[in-house]
Amino acid sequence: MTTIVEIRVTDPLMSAVYALRREVFVIEQGVPEELEVDENDKVAAHLAALSDGHVIGTLRIVRHEHTAKIGRMAVSANSRKKGIGRELMEFAAAAASSDGAQEIILAAQFTAREFYGQLGYVQEGAIFDDAGISHVMMRKKLRR
Repeated sequence: MTTIVEIRVTDPLMSAVYALRREVFVIEQGVPEELEVDENDKVAAHLAALSDGHVIGTLRIVRHEHTAKIGRMAVSANSRKKGIGRELMEFAAAAASSDGAQEIILAAQFTAREFYGQLGYVQEGAIFDDAGISHVMMRKKLRR
């Protein structure tokens, strides 16, 4: 049973969120550690997927007027392919919509673009490099 909660950077769960992000981005994917945490973490709403009290998935939502930007989506290696990412993204879309966002944008790792496409996100623009990983911008209009 997975529970998703919305937290802020001051929440005690953030240490587990940061640990998961470090495991996925820095250790697994080779993202430089100094790029993993940034100023947006202070203002973002963070989602944590919990299983038996452990953080097994996360993402963050940063608001820019009527647009919500999702980033830092990570699911622990042993929890992947179980729908956790989909649950996080659906929760994030509902939260963004109820908070007044009209659309969501995200920079998807190129290898994950089909996952986001299945959730209604549309690729925009060319492939670009972010922290040594190929990405594409994707957008989804929210129904009001």
